[in-house]
Amino acid sequence: MPRLLSLTLAAFAIGISEFVLVGLLPAIAADVHVDIATAGMLVTFYALAITVGSPLLTSWLSRYDSRMMLTGLMALFALGNLAVAVSPNLPGLMAGRIIAGAAHGTVFALGAPVAASLVPKEKAGQAISLMFLGLTVAMVIGVPAGTAIGTAIGWRSTFTLVAALGLLAAIAVWVMIPPIPRGQGVRLREQLALLAHRPLALTYGVTALGFGATFAVFTYLEPLLAKHAGYTPGAITWILVLFGAATVAGNLIGGRLTDRLGAVAVIRVALTGLAVSLAALLLTQNHPIAVAVNIAAWGVFAFLISPAVQTHAVSLATTHGPGAEKAASGLNIAAFNAGIAAASFSGGLALEHGDPARTPWVAVAFAAVAFLATAGIAARSTRRHTPSEALGPAT
Repeated sequence: MPRLLSLTLAAFAIGISEFVLVGLLPAIAADVHVDIATAGMLVTFYALAITVGSPLLTSWLSRYDSRMMLTGLMALFALGNLAVAVSPNLPGLMAGRIIAGAAHGTVFALGAPVAASLVPKEKAGQAISLMFLGLTVAMVIGVPAGTAIGTAIGWRSTFTLVAALGLLAAIAVWVMIPPIPRGQGVRLREQLALLAHRPLALTYGVTALGFGATFAVFTYLEPLLAKHAGYTPGAITWILVLFGAATVAGNLIGGRLTDRLGAVAVIRVALTGLAVSLAALLLTQNHPIAVAVNIAAWGVFAFLISPAVQTHAVSLATTHGPGAEKAASGLNIAAFNAGIAAASFSGGLALEHGDPARTPWVAVAFAAVAFLATAGIAARSTRRHTPSEALGPAT
């Protein structure tokens, strides 16, 4: 298990990089002289880099020694975040985010099988969960801490720290993970073939729209809370802690409910709760205590869907031959980030034509369309899986 901590550290650094922008967006916008909606494109392009880059890089790199590839990817991730830290203008920031995003998705696609290979087969699920623990810790601790550091001594210092964590993770992977023989690559053609299966393609649509609903608001949460609820930067940091803790609870509850109720039922419950909690923001955003309670409920439903869509996608992929489960899991990561890209862009458009109070309307629309899409994903009953079959939460 100690070897797995290198992968946990990599996931922790990646989690901070992806989500910490939320609390720092106004400061970044002011520093590079753009409006907040334009600065939000940094979230959009990061997610697009994962969506497009992950399948391509996974197809190319999966045939080589995974230890070497993961080390190189984390070094690339560190370089991208360092570019963000030192770039004086928006194009430089965009380039850095695209570089870091391209590495992000491939680390998880290659890292989950590596984690499973380091332990006996019956403990594979625990090993994968330990890797993904880095993401949840980043949501609860890393993102609020990064926001606090950025607020106190400048947002560039946060990305410098993330770059240092990425480089440390690269070194840890190289030192702690043993060399891994070359395996059979996951070809891009095989990944794209899964999209021809209608229930599976609709499942990815639900993933994209369901997670997108959250990020239409979450990307612009800082200005919304500051303008309408009157929160100070310090108070917003604690709200991010609250949201992160709620997402962890939602992910754990979602896993148990998926085993008991089935994936499709949990997806529908999650989307219903998500739509209601996001719509409630329209009523609670001007009330500091009410909006905090609302955000906690939103966080639970936002990640309640995660284990269910991942398990359902892997289950549907089992009929497509060996290796299809890995490809299905990787495509789910791409779908997750495609949703973030579309939603952050749509939320930015709403922000340009008003204020952050408009973003929940966009989010509710995403959740409603996702719920309608669930009608087509239940073409085949979801069988129960052991943890090792579902390669961690969608991220």
